Amino acid sequence: MPYISKDFIAQKLMPAVHIEDVVGHYLTLKPKGSNLSCCCPFHQEKTPSFFVSPAKQTFHCFGCKEHGNAIDFLMRYKNIGFVEAVEELCELTGIAVEYQAGAHAASAERYKAYYELMDRVTAAFSRQLEHNQAAQDYFYKERGLTRETVISCRLGYAPNDWNYMRNIARNAQEWQYLKQLGLVIDRGGDKVYPFFRDRVMIPIADSRGRIVSFGGRVIGKGEPKYLNTAENPVFRKRMELFGLYDALQKHRNRPERLVIVEGYMDVISLRQAGITYAVASLGTATTAEQFRTMFRYSKQVICCYDGDNAGRRAAWHALETATPVLGAGLELRFAFLPPEHDPDSLVREQGAHAFTAFLDKALSYPEFLIEHLQQDFDLADLGQRSNFMAAVLHKARIIAYKPLQAMVIEKLSEVVGLESERLYAMLDEVELTRYELQQAQQQESKADAVSAEIEDNRRLLNTPMRKLIAFILQQPTVIATVYAPFKLDALSKYLSALQLKGATDAVYLLNLIAKKPDITPGALLEELRDTARESYCRRLMDAEFIPKKADGSEFSLEDRAELLARIIAEVLQAPIMNFVERLKVRGNNLSVSDMNMMVELNRGLSKVREGWTVRTPSS
Repeated sequence: MPYISKDFIAQKLMPAVHIEDVVGHYLTLKPKGSNLSCCCPFHQEKTPSFFVSPAKQTFHCFGCKEHGNAIDFLMRYKNIGFVEAVEELCELTGIAVEYQAGAHAASAERYKAYYELMDRVTAAFSRQLEHNQAAQDYFYKERGLTRETVISCRLGYAPNDWNYMRNIARNAQEWQYLKQLGLVIDRGGDKVYPFFRDRVMIPIADSRGRIVSFGGRVIGKGEPKYLNTAENPVFRKRMELFGLYDALQKHRNRPERLVIVEGYMDVISLRQAGITYAVASLGTATTAEQFRTMFRYSKQVICCYDGDNAGRRAAWHALETATPVLGAGLELRFAFLPPEHDPDSLVREQGAHAFTAFLDKALSYPEFLIEHLQQDFDLADLGQRSNFMAAVLHKARIIAYKPLQAMVIEKLSEVVGLESERLYAMLDEVELTRYELQQAQQQESKADAVSAEIEDNRRLLNTPMRKLIAFILQQPTVIATVYAPFKLDALSKYLSALQLKGATDAVYLLNLIAKKPDITPGALLEELRDTARESYCRRLMDAEFIPKKADGSEFSLEDRAELLARIIAEVLQAPIMNFVERLKVRGNNLSVSDMNMMVELNRGLSKVREGWTVRTPSS
């Protein structure tokens, strides 16, 4: 993927961004003092703990600790990468993206051409549909779609023509791009032809709405019945979900539930009936990456499969695939269709209300796990009951999320009539394969890492220097305002001379604010992205230690400047005194530079003893 100029982000994009508008595009924000708040989109809660600060241009959740600037919000909220987040932010602000020069810029132009070409191919398929009655009959008569649905889903038809793609490519370069995208097959010599011919076409969009692939279904009889674009520069099959973009658009990126079905047409029919949260995997079993994507946007995922053996095998594979992904607040359920129905036929015959009621009765994770394993055993037989218990406990042992594991144990207790305490004792004795043990340990280590991070945050501000750096990060406006009257250039000199731990970070930030006095905390974060300082400074940015008023608003600039003065005094007093004393001990052996340094540090010590008290300009 292309790279975007850091200077463009820092100097043009971030000054034009208003994080309250970006977050407000997706969430309903309400005033709370000088900030805006709502329930956090990243974890379940009833009382709002998610705050957006227009002054700082940052967001922060006091519940799950998510924080950052507008770019971070888009990356987290929409589950996209840095480049995509910057591109989306540019779209929202109406600013043209500036990519890095050279190969990166060429790469950006190539990807732009890919997406434009895929969009043009989609439009060409839609136009062709108007001229093919058989394709229209398939959508309108056989599938019962309305014209509005056909247009909104951009459905189309690939003609039974060996050369139609040549009319889409405007030049030789685009012809090569069509080959790279898998829409034109080149076998060498004269064997160059379109991948799709005489098929109804369904475009597949990524989570940003860009067409990245196509699914084609043969009209009438023919093999293969379904044909999908191979992976290409803009399409990774295991990552994408058909219908996800539309579901996110309908529900402001946070649907209460997502239901995964087996086919594209099921998604389209459900959408037409008003079920706007259906998605489908792309011709393969649902992958761990797809489950992670779904759970990024919704807390509940329902796997809706046929009730036959094949459907139940697919559901079991989904359960095993999703198990490492499940965690706090995430729910996986399973719904099995009656033998005579698929989602399309069920919603067409009985309506959206019936389909919703059907989903509401979906089996929970523990219910399906035990039901699926139970079918292989006769529980009336004591030996088989023992084997059944062992099979369930083996699966439960792999579940890293302890509350879910507990639910499985409780359900097993109900089925076999044995106290859960005895089952837990047996659980500890279950032996795992080396691979299963590694998987379980990886999940448990993630939970341990979270606990360790919480403990680390408690110790984060245990030195004066860290408090100073945290203040600089959180209050760049105060720093810029008092830079001259507080003579912070001299502070930088003292910090460097004393060689205190963390001094280089403080000096770097002070110099940055001196060069860019209008910089916000959000823009500061962007300056630090992908540097060695980023992780450390993000944690300090998030540390709560600056007092606020009862309504959550900040105290006056003068009050915050006085706090800065106290922190500076705390940082400098003991180190300066110790340094000066060490120089005095050397007596006549001092060099001219040492003597100048001692004079300079004594001045600094005088300022410290005065409380670094310099009247700040009125705000």
